[in-house]
Amino acid sequence: WPRMKKWLSACLFLCITSACSAQELALRDVFRQMPDSLLPTLTQNNRLDFLDFLDAGMKAEVKNRLGGTSVMTVLTSDSLSLQVSASLRVDMLLLPLAEPLDSVNQIVVVGETYLADSVYGETTVRYFTIDWKPLPVPPLSENQQKRIEEFRLQTILKWSDELLNKVKNKI
Repeated sequence: WPRMKKWLSACLFLCITSACSAQELALRDVFRQMPDSLLPTLTQNNRLDFLDFLDAGMKAEVKNRLGGTSVMTVLTSDSLSLQVSASLRVDMLLLPLAEPLDSVNQIVVVGETYLADSVYGETTVRYFTIDWKPLPVPPLSENQQKRIEEFRLQTILKWSDELLNKVKNKI
């Protein structure tokens, strides 16, 4: 019985540890599981290569399905940025929700900017659970809304930092 008790305690500890760590995912973990259908230009192997290249201290650049080059320019625990092609940039944020929404504690915000020319683009923002189920616009804090707006503004290429800061300060 003492051995069984130790074994059960160890199992319980592992289950609790796994559950806690599963709730605190980094964006790289969520990105790794992204379905190909949400970003069809890149394969799962392309996404894994981005992560491997960055981990190795190399430039995260891959050949995409269209034969072009895609580059991951930013990767942090809660954000990433991809230049998928000359006309498409994708940015992602992993945000915690202050109040769970149908047992969802974290969401993924995906901004896709389609560039009409080399300077201005049109950005669409979509929301997903961490297992990539679409969400309506979730209840977000004022700080999170501001961060998404800044995130949307930063997808406009070739803006000078000075001009971008002026626009941000008006928000």
